[in-house]
Amino acid sequence: MIRRFRQHDLRQMINLGGVWDFEFLGDVDVESVDVNALTYPDRMAVPGAFDATPAYAGQRGLAAYRTSLIFRDSTPHRLVFSSVHHWCRVLVGGQVLRDHVGGFTQFAVEVTAPEPGETEVVVLVDNRLDYQRCPLHLDYFDWYHFGGITRPVEFQRLGDLWIDALQIVTTDFGVRKVQLTLDYASTQPAGPTELVVTCDERVVLSESVDLTEARGSIERSLKLEGSSLWSPREPNLHLLEVRLGDDDWRERIGIRQVMADGQQILINHEPVTLYGVNRHEAHPQFGPALPDQILAADVQQLKDLGCNFVRSSHYPADPRFLDLCDEAGILVWNEATGWQQTVKHLTDPHYVQAAQRNIEEMVAMSINRPSVILWGLLNESDSTHAASRPAYEQLIGCIRALDPSRLVTYASNHPFNDLCLDLVDVVSINTYPGWYMGEIEDIGPHLDQIAAHLDEAGFAQKPLIISEIGAGAVPGWRDWNATRWSEQYQVQLLDAVIRHLFIDRERYAGLAIWQFCDLRSSELASRILGRPRGFNNKGLVDEYRRPKLAYELVKQHYRNLGGS
Repeated sequence: MIRRFRQHDLRQMINLGGVWDFEFLGDVDVESVDVNALTYPDRMAVPGAFDATPAYAGQRGLAAYRTSLIFRDSTPHRLVFSSVHHWCRVLVGGQVLRDHVGGFTQFAVEVTAPEPGETEVVVLVDNRLDYQRCPLHLDYFDWYHFGGITRPVEFQRLGDLWIDALQIVTTDFGVRKVQLTLDYASTQPAGPTELVVTCDERVVLSESVDLTEARGSIERSLKLEGSSLWSPREPNLHLLEVRLGDDDWRERIGIRQVMADGQQILINHEPVTLYGVNRHEAHPQFGPALPDQILAADVQQLKDLGCNFVRSSHYPADPRFLDLCDEAGILVWNEATGWQQTVKHLTDPHYVQAAQRNIEEMVAMSINRPSVILWGLLNESDSTHAASRPAYEQLIGCIRALDPSRLVTYASNHPFNDLCLDLVDVVSINTYPGWYMGEIEDIGPHLDQIAAHLDEAGFAQKPLIISEIGAGAVPGWRDWNATRWSEQYQVQLLDAVIRHLFIDRERYAGLAIWQFCDLRSSELASRILGRPRGFNNKGLVDEYRRPKLAYELVKQHYRNLGGS
């Protein structure tokens, strides 16, 4: 396995992680804030969730972060934020440069002509739940909405000509052919410029390109002869480096193609069954701002479980986690932010526009990850109304336009009256027999009823995934009666599920157990009263990643089935 590389080599970059100046302003209007009057009496880690720290636990409002930068010259520079929750405003040298809505996705702030010297950077961060300002984060969602600068921040010197984006898509895995698309930008037309592409330090393209426009795209079809294929069992990665003039972009790629063929999902024309879990990025001490150690440990536990699949519920996964999945051969369903959107949301242009921006940013930040085989969206939303269908068509169409090389799905909890399943490549169903309805002995008949109905409804030639199923287990509660909320009940339920899906039946292309780890739920009393400890307790491990009894049960099944 090759070691991890920085994204760039020639481009000057500074990681801005560390401790920034901080001030919690509370329930104030951002437009009333005089940035010059702030005193920053506290300090806060970046990346980090400020409301996961003892001093600000559970607090909602506006917060201010401050650091300083040194511009060596007046050429264009860029600040890259991997995630800020949920709304933010970025000021450089006292000037407002950008507002951004929605956490979990990467965005950039351009500084086109900075004054050389030291400059103050202020980020106003708002974690209040406000539909008008941030329609993607709502109070009833079944996870806690932390706030802060929660993923890494980089400072980049772009120079006079830079690579704006790079996309590599496998077009023929058999002959190792890929399509390279490079977007560039410059302060002025650059004219003849050297373009060099190497794969594992071997030159595969070297030519002069005439850049007659200040912005544009370059497309090339390349054969990477001698390279190895990427698959879950052999996750071979290659380092592709593109140099354009004095800038470069480095990307680790995996050569593989994904498709659906009847009821099967294929990787490089080989059928694969998905044995996995749903995973939130959550931890009591860090919220969603998981340090590298937690991310690496999570992947170790997924591999130990025998998982070859993980669903990033219910928002885009951290690119660092996807890097680890690339290396480990864990297949990923990467999902846009959403949870039980109603027909009112899906017919509101304000919501749909925000959802589309979220999708665009999700695809842009993880387009080159070979582990990502499925794009998902609109978890358990109201796909039973004809009025909702245009939103599904628009958002699924957006994904397909941005990336036709992967499969598209959404998790439906309406298997008997969903009106939009014809739009997806893979049918995915969330259902909780034996927990919210019926008993453990009802699991098999209920799953058979769903599969039979979907096949009769015209989806017999589409892969079928059970994308959520499970039972709550309060950590450490073990009961001779094996009642609900006991660890024994969770074991019995998941044993029945796995046996029915993969030992008694062959219809299913995959399973994502709900869920990997316990996590803090919504603040709403109506939600907490159904969640002991205020947590969603359906994890195979608790919030600190300590295994429950069901962990060993799932591990035994998944390993015997050949998941990992």
